[in-house]
Amino acid sequence: MHRLPRWVAVATVVLAACGGAQAADTPAPDIPALTTLPPVATAGAVTATSSPSPPTTSTEPPRTPIVLGFAGDVSFTHGLDANDPFGEVTAMLTEPDLTAVNLETTIAEPGVGSALDKTYVFKSPPDSVRLLTAAGIDAVSLANNHTLDYRRDGLLRTIELLDAAGVAHFGAGPDADAAYGYRLVDVEDWTVALVGFTHVECGWVADDPTRWPEAAWACPGFEDRTVAAVAAAAGAADLVVVMVHWGIQLDACPQPYQRELAAAWVAAGADLVVGSHPHVLQGVEKIGDAWVIHSTGNFAFPSARGPSARSAFFSFDVSEAGIDLAATPIAIVSGRPAPMGDAAAEDLLADLSRWSFGWSFDDTGHPSPRRDAGACG
Repeated sequence: MHRLPRWVAVATVVLAACGGAQAADTPAPDIPALTTLPPVATAGAVTATSSPSPPTTSTEPPRTPIVLGFAGDVSFTHGLDANDPFGEVTAMLTEPDLTAVNLETTIAEPGVGSALDKTYVFKSPPDSVRLLTAAGIDAVSLANNHTLDYRRDGLLRTIELLDAAGVAHFGAGPDADAAYGYRLVDVEDWTVALVGFTHVECGWVADDPTRWPEAAWACPGFEDRTVAAVAAAAGAADLVVVMVHWGIQLDACPQPYQRELAAAWVAAGADLVVGSHPHVLQGVEKIGDAWVIHSTGNFAFPSARGPSARSAFFSFDVSEAGIDLAATPIAIVSGRPAPMGDAAAEDLLADLSRWSFGWSFDDTGHPSPRRDAGACG
């Protein structure tokens, strides 16, 4: 059945700079200066909202419950764009009222930008934005270590194409204020703020914290700015979602700093913290009333294989009573995500339970509390 547009209006709010950065251990690569483009047009961008929905009072009826959905790393390189990447999961992606993923690629024409001197650089064709919208993906985080693979030119063209398609984006922009700014999305009676940060690659900004202002860094020395960004979003919205790129690749357990940052963001007003980068799932935990998904793993990703081809789609039922989580196991074959078979899904949920902090998932993907901290505790 055809669904009406599920998010009504968006607005990006930029934040003034606050604080610098300290040096990290990893040396910054020798990268030539970025190119400067003229201001990017926003043709086709959806109508912006200037203020959040009014808060619910005791005399007002309860807000309509909503569902938010999240998946992991998405890239359309290596011909995946021509292989119907979301064909097996479109129904799943369109079911929530708002669906967001980590866009782990530049989207631009072949001649836009020059590639960084690094092992892996990702550029997907412009038609990729159509694949996102056709699959029901409403928003993407640009806060990751591939958003600048083709330098400033590539990022700005990505933003231009997303704007033209009406896909909300956050976590990177033409300057630091835009990168750390929150994106407001009206979903039914709720105003949702989306914020994105990256902790990868911290070596790029270790020696010069102003070197890559287009990304919203969460590296050592940038923590205070991330907390300020979350607090600002919390002051403007009913619900705050932080999507963050962090952790160690192929490690099922989060690093201590992940839990520390998540706790700081929750204290500042985050209701959901949704991680990516390890290319495998990591467990969940709950801090107060806020859920933390340490890693959503891969999703539509050409190189997914073995452990990195086992993933999940996470959905959150949001109501005045609270936020409930469910995980749907996903198998990735030739880069294409699809619902897992029953036996494999049972194994994946058992692993997700083992990696989680005090939570076990039943065979329907719903978590319940348990006493022990799990294998990663």
